[in-house]
Amino acid sequence: MTRTALARDLIALLRVGWPLVLNNLFSIGVNVADTLMVGRLGATQLAALSIGSSLWIGIFLAGLGVIMALGPTVAQHYGAQRLHEIGHDTRQAIWLALVLSGLVIGVMHSVAPLLAWLAIDPAVSTLAEAYLRALSYGVPGLYLYHVMRQMNEGIGRTLPIMFVMAIALVLNVALSYCFIFGACNVRRLGVIGSGVGSSMSYWCMFLMIALYTWYHPYYQRFNLWTRVQPPDRSAMARLLGLGGPIGLSLMLQAGLFTALALLMGTLGKEYAAAHQITLNYAGLVFMLPLGLAFATAVLVGQASGRGCPLDARRIGYLGVTVCCTVATTVGIATYFLAPHIARAYTHDLRVAGLASSLLTISAILQMGDGTQSAAAGALRGLKDTRVPMLLNGAIYWGIGFATAYLLGVKLGYGAQGIWLGLALALCTAAVTLTLRFRRVVGLHVARVNGLASR
Repeated sequence: MTRTALARDLIALLRVGWPLVLNNLFSIGVNVADTLMVGRLGATQLAALSIGSSLWIGIFLAGLGVIMALGPTVAQHYGAQRLHEIGHDTRQAIWLALVLSGLVIGVMHSVAPLLAWLAIDPAVSTLAEAYLRALSYGVPGLYLYHVMRQMNEGIGRTLPIMFVMAIALVLNVALSYCFIFGACNVRRLGVIGSGVGSSMSYWCMFLMIALYTWYHPYYQRFNLWTRVQPPDRSAMARLLGLGGPIGLSLMLQAGLFTALALLMGTLGKEYAAAHQITLNYAGLVFMLPLGLAFATAVLVGQASGRGCPLDARRIGYLGVTVCCTVATTVGIATYFLAPHIARAYTHDLRVAGLASSLLTISAILQMGDGTQSAAAGALRGLKDTRVPMLLNGAIYWGIGFATAYLLGVKLGYGAQGIWLGLALALCTAAVTLTLRFRRVVGLHVARVNGLASR
């Protein structure tokens, strides 16, 4: 790897990645703001947000993974200059988004039996169910927004995504504040108001990005909005074949987080509240390496579309290295600042003490999570999704959940044991997926070298 190539790749990674980092920070900023606002209402409301948002993330990511197939697909079309295919596949992804929305809304309205089976505090479960119902009405808008986001990521235009999310952050926080606390002469809804504000913001996000791509002349070359196109079975099959494993992989990971949040809820509302604080902060700082991981997927996909696996390998390794470095730096800072971070979220001394101890463990998790996200992004760029899904399933549940349950429940280490299991799973995933990328990209290089030698 020459210094010139390394510098060029790093500049490209940062150029595509920094708007995605800010976009992700704006996105998670909504969750942080909601947690800070709901945290002022007491442990019961915060625990309801923890349970409700954990279920929402697991359900949402399953559908988002299917839509995320559009990103590497568009990236490879763009790298190969198949521009007419970009509009076609984007329109097919819109059909998928609408179907997925219906399925997700149905699930969000059917969580009561699960919460009753887990014996969650009735006061908490009732609020969590109402929060999910309020949030569900924005699901179609959110999935349609993500279709347009994936298309923009695939062609490397990440600034529009960032600006839309910046506006959405201000809008979402303002709406949630009004509905949570009853400001501006609206009804005070508590944690349910958080769901109402987010639902309204999701539709605004889609309308903003749709109007931008409609009117900006750059997008005319892709024929995005030329006509209403019926579902194309072959295109839908391609997107489902690539995106299905991504969705299942994200669901397996999010399902682990959800299961652990529910497990934490059985320990008491103080534990659930502390878990929500820790998860919320870990999610916030994870946005830094995650944005660069998305950029890695885009650049690897474009290099693969150009038929340049050596470039794809170089960019993939660079992305993993940069994300690991960023995540490790943030993890070290978290370890030393844990008590101050916890007290910023809540005035409840017991909840703050529990959250502080969990934040120190999350410092290890952050290192693994940032690295595995980059490796997973590089593999998506190569359209390798099925084997990573199987690996993630084995790691998250065979190692993560089993260890968390053993340490947290069977051996009595409680919340700390649960988070240790989670940290172990993500660190294992980081190593495993990096090795998988090494193997897959090596096969691509060998194939091209074999063709060149003929």
